[in-house]
Amino acid sequence: MFTKILLAFDGSDGSYKALKTAIELAKQHNSMLCIITVALIPEFAEVRNGYNEEKEKAEKYYSRFLKYASEIAEKSGIKPVTYFEFGKPTEKIVKKANEINADLIVLGVNTEHPLKRRFLGGTGDPVVDYASCSVLVVK
Repeated sequence: MFTKILLAFDGSDGSYKALKTAIELAKQHNSMLCIITVALIPEFAEVRNGYNEEKEKAEKYYSRFLKYASEIAEKSGIKPVTYFEFGKPTEKIVKKANEINADLIVLGVNTEHPLKRRFLGGTGDPVVDYASCSVLVVK
């Protein structure tokens, strides 16, 4: 049913749960597992001279999550394809899913109050809204 699964992984508690689910689905469906981590550079960095410095910090910080998720998948018998992007998570996740023709996007959400998530922003809702493939949101 699913030939290519894209997991959005950011190191949050929800994304660890999504990682487990994505690995199990990849095994069950004999699917390719792709993992994306999106580094968000603070907007203030773009208006000051520290953009490159902030980008390096973000890459160092976020790349460890991608490495960890990849290692867990490999220990489970899955050889993932990994992607590291800079930008707004929702946009990059949806764009990558389209580029690789993913059948399913798997992402986790934190279990904070739904209204707080809706007003303060979250990645899950917009990905569901804009993705052209199925989306599994793991709680």
